[in-house]
Amino acid sequence: MGLDSIYFNQIREGKKIYEVRIFDEKRKKIRLLDKIIFRNKGDPRLTFEARFIELSYFPDFREAIEEVGIKKVLPSTQSLEKGVRIYNSFNDGGYEKDAKKYGVLRMRFQLL
Repeated sequence: MGLDSIYFNQIREGKKIYEVRIFDEKRKKIRLLDKIIFRNKGDPRLTFEARFIELSYFPDFREAIEEVGIKKVLPSTQSLEKGVRIYNSFNDGGYEKDAKKYGVLRMRFQLL
């Protein structure tokens, strides 16, 4: 799974505990305890491996983030409102539309 450098580093450092994505066809293939390789989009040579230890489904980003708190999803973001705006802005705003269509998957992982 490709991540922007900031999120890649936050996960690797144990600051970002959850990743939230659109529950599209690609994410529907994810199963509990699956292993995943995280890749730094800024430098694809940088990777680490993790295992999914929690998968939770939500109708939108707000609910996915609110339940666990913004700091566990986006550690450097100051408010839930800002976090929701960040996610909804991804893919030129397409994430908001896709979340309404597919729902949202919140994933917790354990580094290996």
